[in-house]
Amino acid sequence: MKRSLPAKPSWLGRLGLAATSLLAVAVGFAVASVLLVVLLVAGLAAGGWLWWRLRRLARQTQGAAPDFIDGEYTVEPGPPLLEDRRTAPVEVEVAERPTAASRTAS
Repeated sequence: MKRSLPAKPSWLGRLGLAATSLLAVAVGFAVASVLLVVLLVAGLAAGGWLWWRLRRLARQTQGAAPDFIDGEYTVEPGPPLLEDRRTAPVEVEVAERPTAASRTAS
């Protein structure tokens, strides 16, 4: 069985295909541009609303904050102690370590 080759398109068919391709590309760019503008405007509106709300909140917090914080502190000399002060201290007896001379004598 021989397969027949498809007929070669005419110049008018090629011209129509080129025109519809260019039209599809132009419509695609137009839709993408409109979508970009819509998303940009929505983002700017949301950003402006957030900025407005945060500015208002900052004014409220500045009005509610005290002018100064009053307190006392002491500087502890030396490093902090790592002990539990909630319980009584436990005395631990340290056994005398054998020296090298006492180990060889045994």
